[in-house]
Amino acid sequence: MASPRLAQYLKRSSRADESRTRAAWRELASRGLPIVESVTGDPTRLRVTFVWRTEQRDGPGSVYTPIANLLNSETELLPLGRTDVRYRTFVLPRKTRAVYAFSPRPTPTPANGGDWGEYFRSLLPDPQNPARLTMAKDPDDPGDAAVTVSVLALPSAPRQPWVRARRPPRWRVDHARLGSTNVDGARSVWVFVPPGLSLERSRYNVVVAFDGVTYQSAVPAPVIVENLVASNRIDPSVLVLVGNAPGAREAELLHNDRFVRFLSSELVPWLQRRHRVTVSPDRTVLVGSSLGGLTAALAALRYPELFGNVLAQSGAFGWSASGDMLGSPTLMEEFADSPRLATKFYLDAGTFETTVFPGTQLSLLAGVRHLRDVLVAKGYAVKYAEFVGGHDYACWAGTLADGLIHLVGKRGREP
Repeated sequence: MASPRLAQYLKRSSRADESRTRAAWRELASRGLPIVESVTGDPTRLRVTFVWRTEQRDGPGSVYTPIANLLNSETELLPLGRTDVRYRTFVLPRKTRAVYAFSPRPTPTPANGGDWGEYFRSLLPDPQNPARLTMAKDPDDPGDAAVTVSVLALPSAPRQPWVRARRPPRWRVDHARLGSTNVDGARSVWVFVPPGLSLERSRYNVVVAFDGVTYQSAVPAPVIVENLVASNRIDPSVLVLVGNAPGAREAELLHNDRFVRFLSSELVPWLQRRHRVTVSPDRTVLVGSSLGGLTAALAALRYPELFGNVLAQSGAFGWSASGDMLGSPTLMEEFADSPRLATKFYLDAGTFETTVFPGTQLSLLAGVRHLRDVLVAKGYAVKYAEFVGGHDYACWAGTLADGLIHLVGKRGREP
């Protein structure tokens, strides 16, 4: 056992004396969980031990966290002697930020045939940690469910000054259901407009983000954009959040030309009719994470006259239209074989996004770096950033503001 504090708890607890065990647990929890301890001889890293006290006896259970390799046994919780405590220890850079949660189930892998949907529904936040993040239920998808997880932020993790509301929300919100002839099913669209913005006379940005429900909860885009505008970091902006058709996220966001045609020929004209929004490529930003980042870049490649800025958070660029990295051309190949456009890019990825999944040839981090290299070689304006974390909304909530400030921030205001 690597954690000195956990070893102390094991000494002080007793299966035969419940009051002694309760006192030992109170003492352990009072100093905060998960346990964070120094690493002898290494000032750049900390030992982090996730601790779950549970009455479950069927199997070891697991800790879900994007900093772990989900394809091996790194996530299996270990029993602490004969106590009702289970734990898992990681040694992490001091800048790490990550979500985590506990499950009585093992992490799904190709070997155990587990179902990720059931696994996510089984996740439980750490009752001893008040820092939490919720991925809200999609009200348009009966099969969806809200998931709440805990957040770990080590002492040197970057500050996220824009994610907390500084005043009651003042922006006008229009929610509508938008049908399509290009893709199946209607989806929700939310349009956020600052008070007093004259769309006929003002210069303003149009920020379009995919996964609209998630970008209102796990990544609070309305709060972030409103804070940036109120602080004069970016010009007044119209924020458009595009929801997913039920059960169709992967099909629509996986290198899907029909979906990007929906954006150009249906969403944009609808915005112009309903809100009198002008879409100017130098002031329009497409935002997406994972497959959403892939779609943002694909839409900018197909329709550069509309979409001139791409903010891709851990974009799944290595995936091709065939759903793997072995078949049809990837986005990197398409950009390499196409004339250079005026599009600007903000790309980021986490240093822990190194897992190579079955059927693929490179990790997500390697795919993002590959696209960066192709774009730089073609002469594109690219800002690339790596954060110390995994495939994680807790990290993307911070980098969304970084990307907007870089792409459409006011001159001279970027730190």
